[in-house]
Amino acid sequence: MQALLFSHDKIACEDYEPRIDPIPCGTGEDETIIKIVRLIKNNEPLGATIYLNEHTGCVEIARILHGGAAHRSGLLSAGDEIHEINGEPVKGLDPDKVVAMLSEVSGSVTLKLVPCMKTNIGRKTKLKVRCLFSFDPATDEYIPCREAGLAFKIGDILEIVSDEDPTWWQARHNDDKSQSSSTISPTSARLVPSKHYQESVEVMRRVKLREARNPPRSISPCRYSPKIPKQKRLRKTMYHIVQSGVFSDFDTDEIPTYEEVELYRPKKPLKSFRPIILIGPPGVGRNELKRRLKASNPNHFEEVVPYTTREMRPHEEDGKEYFFLTREEMENQIVAQKFVEYGEYKGNLYGTSLDSIKSVIQRGKVCLLAPHTQALKFIRTSELRPFIIFIKAPCLERMKYTRLEKHARATTSEKTLPFSFDELKDIVEMSQKIEERYCHFFDYTIVNDDLHAATTELLTIASQIENDEMWVPVGWAY
Repeated sequence: MQALLFSHDKIACEDYEPRIDPIPCGTGEDETIIKIVRLIKNNEPLGATIYLNEHTGCVEIARILHGGAAHRSGLLSAGDEIHEINGEPVKGLDPDKVVAMLSEVSGSVTLKLVPCMKTNIGRKTKLKVRCLFSFDPATDEYIPCREAGLAFKIGDILEIVSDEDPTWWQARHNDDKSQSSSTISPTSARLVPSKHYQESVEVMRRVKLREARNPPRSISPCRYSPKIPKQKRLRKTMYHIVQSGVFSDFDTDEIPTYEEVELYRPKKPLKSFRPIILIGPPGVGRNELKRRLKASNPNHFEEVVPYTTREMRPHEEDGKEYFFLTREEMENQIVAQKFVEYGEYKGNLYGTSLDSIKSVIQRGKVCLLAPHTQALKFIRTSELRPFIIFIKAPCLERMKYTRLEKHARATTSEKTLPFSFDELKDIVEMSQKIEERYCHFFDYTIVNDDLHAATTELLTIASQIENDEMWVPVGWAY
């Protein structure tokens, strides 16, 4: 009751807080408009970034972070010039000193501003995106304010609240939801690299990496060395491209940044199941894991029957082990892009047909695939909606224990032979390369350290795919 009466007396006397001295009225037509803003600052940052305008020498507000104290007040705008902070002039000061001044102040903060006269209403967005790269503001030398940066990892879901700035977007983690209670302020957005900025950074990184691998060297005036004929040099180059396999066109791939996503909630009964794709280096055990997953429920999980041009063997049936085609028929279907992957082995073509995958899905089964990494760009479509699991190799020491000492055998060829140390080393290195290049495609990662544990984990995630809500690319949730 005392508080109510006190408030009544204050209002009746027009005793309002804060008290601001009257602004003198000028008579000149070109007099600058001054804006006095008073904010109450607690432990929360103001939520604005500043920079020094080298042309005018004024400290200006670069951006207002969505959800921060400055944004909630509605009194500050991007482009406003800061002339004084609590009566202290700041014109011409280094932005770091201005930030230090603001950080030392607590309680009431009075800002003397020259407002930006441009009509610039910030564009608001409500995008949900999956991060296809990792970012740490502490290691980025170009971020305008490290304290305002938002760290994230590959696979994190962000809410983009403003993409107006072409270089730095404003975002927050999707888990940072504001509470319904009015006593709790919404979570302030932070700075993340824009799509354009990240693409530029990645291009520069790849150029530097390529220059480090192939340092410039002096060359003779001749275009080709006189010791090596031109034709042989060409063949050698093509040989290296073949040997490098899936990594030969690394620099030409689309640079991963963000992928717009939406929440997919499975509705019972499901009309169609998402295919499960197991990706990994040969020898890591993905085919064994696929076999065990199918054996857990043979009526629910089904593998795709591949196509081949080799001759049918006496014990085989067309459509059971393989679909058998003539070379001309299969080549025509390859040209017509009917295969998500294909290759040649010992003079015969082998491949996985897109229609075969669709057929399994239409029959109400979960399609199981263990394709080559190059097939991901053809499989990962809104039509198939696959769930991609990376079967990752453990460290080399664990590979030696789980494969050599357990007498595991390689089944990548027609003969089953024990793994050699060099083969295990190649598996680990290939696993690292696949993860480095394709990790933005992966929905889940299983480290095949212990086969029993990996199988249990695979069975668990297979159940979650059908029952739990998940983030999928926009257009997949139908």
